[in-house]
Parts: sequence; C-alpha cells; structure tokens
Amino acid sequence: MKLPELTAKKVKELRRHLLSRSFAVPKLQRNFVWDSRRAAKLLDSMYRGMPIGSLFLWEMDRKSANLIRQSAEVLPSFNPINKKIWFVIDGQQRLSVIYQAFKAEVKKNDAGREIDFGRLCFVVSPTKTKENSSRIVYRKPVGLDSVPLNDILDPDWKGRMPTKAKWFVAKIKDCRKRLLDYPVPVVMVRAATLDDIGEIFIRINSQGMRITSADRAFARIGKLDVRAMADELRHQVRDQVFAIGGIEPILMGFNLVAERPHADGDPPKLDAMALRWSKRIDKDEHEKEKFRKLWYIYQTAFLSAVNYLHNRFPVHDESYLPSVNMLATLAVFFFHHPSQPDKYQASEIRKWFWATGVAQRYSGRGYHRNIVADAKMFEALAHGKRRRFVFPDLLDPVIDIQAAEYASHSGRTRAFFCLLLHLEPRYLDNGEPIFLQNVLGHSERKHRHHIFPQAQMSKHFKSRIYNRLCNICFLVASDNQKIGMQLPRSYLTQYREAGHRQFKGVMRSHLIPVGDDSGIWEKGIVSAFNKFQKQRLKLICAEFEKVAGIKLFRKN
Repeated sequence: MKLPELTAKKVKELRRHLLSRSFAVPKLQRNFVWDSRRAAKLLDSMYRGMPIGSLFLWEMDRKSANLIRQSAEVLPSFNPINKKIWFVIDGQQRLSVIYQAFKAEVKKNDAGREIDFGRLCFVVSPTKTKENSSRIVYRKPVGLDSVPLNDILDPDWKGRMPTKAKWFVAKIKDCRKRLLDYPVPVVMVRAATLDDIGEIFIRINSQGMRITSADRAFARIGKLDVRAMADELRHQVRDQVFAIGGIEPILMGFNLVAERPHADGDPPKLDAMALRWSKRIDKDEHEKEKFRKLWYIYQTAFLSAVNYLHNRFPVHDESYLPSVNMLATLAVFFFHHPSQPDKYQASEIRKWFWATGVAQRYSGRGYHRNIVADAKMFEALAHGKRRRFVFPDLLDPVIDIQAAEYASHSGRTRAFFCLLLHLEPRYLDNGEPIFLQNVLGHSERKHRHHIFPQAQMSKHFKSRIYNRLCNICFLVASDNQKIGMQLPRSYLTQYREAGHRQFKGVMRSHLIPVGDDSGIWEKGIVSAFNKFQKQRLKLICAEFEKVAGIKLFRKN
C-alpha cells in the first residue's frame, strides 16, 4: 500500500465532486446516524473556523463497484461514468451534512428520525446577551433572523435573500465565504487492498467511536453486502412490529445458526464468520447463493421471534425487551421450527423469557455462555426434544429487586415494567383498563408514578431509595397530576371510601398491597414506606414466579 496523501479541499471544491457523484459509501460503512443537533454543530464549527477532522478516502477504479453500498443514503449515489471511485472510509457523517447544507433534503437517519436539512439556518443577528451563541442552528427559517443555509450557499444567493439591505447582505456574504472557503483536510489512500482498508477503518474509528463486532465483520467481508441485508431485515422488523436500535442482534442470531459455538461456550466471532464465508465465496461463487438461502430462512425466523415476543409477552417495543439479544436466541428456535411452538415448548420459552429478564442473564460476565446455552436448548427444543430451561442461580429479592431503580435501562427494570403491563393496570377512579398507548415507551417517565410521592420522600430518604421499583407503578399523567404530593394513605383512602367495588382488583393490577395491615395506611412516612416496600417486594417476586412458572428467588 502506498503512503497516504494529505491535502486540503475547500468546501466549494468538495461540492463539485459531490455534484459529479465521485464519492461512494463502501459496504463496511455504517448508515447515517447523526441527528439535527450534530449536523448544526458541525456547520457552526466550520463557520467559526474550528477543526472538524479529516476525510479519509480510498481511491479505486470502477472494477471495485461491487464494494459500493446500494442502499439509499444521505450522500448522492456514485455515478458509474466516473473512472475513479472515492470510497469514504472515514468522514461519511460530515460529508453528508456538507452535501445536505446545499441540497436541503428531508432524510431519515439510522434511527428512523427525519431530518429536514432545509431547517439548517444562519442566525443573522444573535442575541448579544448570549456569549458564543451558535450561529448555525436547526430551526424554522424566520425572515431576516434565521436564513436557510441552502439559500446562502446557492449560486443565485442574492436573488434568494429577503432583503437587499447592505448590513444584511454583508453578513450573509461573510457566512457564505466562511463555509465555501473552509479547508477540509483529506487523506487519500491509493492501491490498497480490501484487507488494508478494513484494518484502516477499524484503526481510525476505534479512536473516536465504539467499534462493534458487526463493524469488524463488515470490514473483513467484500463479496456480500451483509450490512444491507441486515438493515433490510431491521427495517422489516420496524415496519411490521417495532424498531430495534441496531443490527448486532440480527447478526448474532445468524451467527448462532450458521456457525457452531466454540468448545469454551463462547459464540463464534462475527468477523471470523464473515471471513470464512468470504473465503468460501472466493473459491466457489455457488457459496454466495448458499449464504443467501440460509439468510432468507433466518430472516423469516427472526421476524417470527420478534412477533412472538410482541404478541405473547408485553414487549410492545424495544424499551420493554430485557435484552435485544433475546431476539437472537429465540430466532434459533424458529429457524429450526418455523411453526408456532406447542404447549410444552411455549412453557419453556415462557420460563426463559422471565428468568432471563429478571436475572439479567444477557449482561455482565459470562453472558455469552448463557446465550450459547440458550441457543443450544432452543435448537434441541425445536427438534422435539424435551429440553427444560434450568435456572439454578436463584436471586436475592432484596439485593436484586428491592435495590433496583426505575430510571435504569437495565434488563431487570424492563422486565419489571413488562410484568406491570402483563397485569393490565387499571385507572384508579373507574377501574377501566389503562389504554396502553398512554404509558408505552421507556422515555414516558411522566406515566411512571411514585406511589409514595418523591416530593414528600425526599425529606426523609435519598433518591436511590424512593426511586426503587418497589415504589413505582403505571399511572397516566392526568391521574399523576391529581394526586400531586399526597401520600398514598390520603389519595387511596379517597378511592376506597368512594365505594368503588373494584378497588382491590385495581390495586392488584398495580401490585399495591392494600390489606388492613399494609404500610399504605400507616401515618409515619418512614415506617409506612419501609413496611410498604417489604410488602410490595413480596408481591412483585411472587408475581414474577407466577408468570414464569418457575422458582426465581431465594427465601430471605
């Protein structure tokens, strides 16, 4: 490989290359992941003359067109009439934002969120009281205050301006010059092999972002656009059921059905799997068709796994899934058993789901071994063997459940909210089931109600105490506001004395103990809460074991 060449290209020069569609996104690259905030921040840095990092390009001839990603991107697609391809190895996000500053299109990022690049605006006269306020922002264009960047950067920029006032035109002209003349450092590599580029990609990106095993796999496979295949499946999952954040669980599941686990219990490495398939295809092109057939069977299995968890358990979206890798292991079952599970198989899947969630078996040390063990169990179960899900490491209720906080994104917290949804929580005032769309989504904290209000509890306990799961239930925001700072013995007494015949059933749907000896009814806040959380902990643990159909907790 020749030594890299370091140059600098002004934005207006990059624009010419973008318009001629000289750039291409290689298969090893990720999708566009930035949001509107980061896009505006990049352009603001350029306006101020601050460094933004370099572009790393790999120049190849048109014979390497098979390495180009074919899926739609924020950047324009490569024009095959160009003699040379400039693969963007590093800097795709930055180059995409620069391009869209001119084009002002509406594009979706990898998370499925729309970015209207037409809302990238220059603040003409910033507020003087705000020191170092941003000059490039993401907002709706407003008259003389915030002007769209694509109008400023357009060749006919003067004709697009809302006024010809000299002071205004001078500021617009200055902004235009700063952006178009901004020198972007460019590192160009020529005559490198795919293996060289894969290694460069890993080395560069490992300095600035988390490199996943999937990234390493894509960096080492050239004959198959596995990222595009995995992305296509992820979009199917999003369109048919719910969105999942990344493609790693998709690839992990495929790895579990396509490769055999190591003797030590660890799953085969994704990059090793990619390399093996790449070598097979190099030797025999028919191997590519074998891969595609295997993938087709697998993608059906993965979709079946998502649908099963969604329909048979209260996994309404990814925020209620204790671990996204659970999709990978359950996909193994459906890969070998395309139809729905029978009664025995469903019982073992139920044990696995709740135990894996509440015990966080797919996180921490040894989680790979749990994944491999579960994959083997599911494969045997799918083939009709009477395999049982075994859970020998019982949990400590106080350490593992009582100490858990509701704001955590841990598998245990997600399993807890799945449990609450499974009980079909009801409104306090009329006993009707709460419309689940009102409380779904992990970000909907306003619907997660402190049974003993935090405003009162903060006077006596630290936040990690009153934010525990034992003090949380689902309640819609309007009911939350009615309750306000009232203690439960006050607001629940109102409902009980109102003569609601369904009161006990409603409380049961929230796992709130309301017997005569409940801490709910005691007057002292500290003693009442301490007694209540012990009682509710007991209810929560009992309900986990009931829905799982298996013993999960040790006796204290």
